[in-house]
Amino acid sequence: MEPLPILEKQLIIPSYFVDDRSQMTVCSLFQLMQEMSDRHATILGAGWHSLRERGFFWVITKIQMKINRLPKWTEEVTIRTWVRKSGAATSPRDIEIIGSDGQVLVAASTVWAILDKEKGQPQRMNIFDGCFSPQDRNALEAKPMKIGPVKLPETLPEPMDVRHSDIDINQHVNNAHYIQWAFDAVSDAFRKTHKITGVAVKFIAQAKLGDQYIVCSEPVSDNCFNTAIFSADSNTEYCRLQTEWEAVSMS
Repeated sequence: MEPLPILEKQLIIPSYFVDDRSQMTVCSLFQLMQEMSDRHATILGAGWHSLRERGFFWVITKIQMKINRLPKWTEEVTIRTWVRKSGAATSPRDIEIIGSDGQVLVAASTVWAILDKEKGQPQRMNIFDGCFSPQDRNALEAKPMKIGPVKLPETLPEPMDVRHSDIDINQHVNNAHYIQWAFDAVSDAFRKTHKITGVAVKFIAQAKLGDQYIVCSEPVSDNCFNTAIFSADSNTEYCRLQTEWEAVSMS
């Protein structure tokens, strides 16, 4: 079967994807993008089950997302995804969410890697030569954000437990749950007066059931923040985020 260059699906945004503003949450965006990525990889013969049979699994290592507008409850959108030219050990994949008016609501560039299930070692992308049909097209024109390290505060936040609901089929914390943890740490006062316009994430290590974590943030500017999620003992950095916001009118 010929590779399917671009996968495109229509979706009506359900109530369980939205927040108290009836807008899609960033966590739900990550979950949807993860699902679309797996569906496309499965169609191309390199999905979760295909990798599992060979003792491998996909992990997302980086993502950069530009949010022009968050989709709303009951809004019909089109999600499309495609693969760009792979590196030796990484596979870039872009994703767009298009509104009913044809405007790009959300654009994202992601980077994926394949790990060995036993030792967690990265694998070369040529194990799936011929599966993909890379596209010479970028969802984002901007260069990837460089997310600086976050300095640990003198007094550490109260540690939180990794729960069963955080764990995915690969037996580690699902990428979207790190995003949820980071956004749950944003104050209600700030969220009421700002909207999210951009997110960049670098995934560094895998948290698992039984671990504890802390969330630490520091400002880059008035509307830009770096956030890091560490193990409770602060010896392991699980992921690092940069979020960009825009002030909104309260009228």
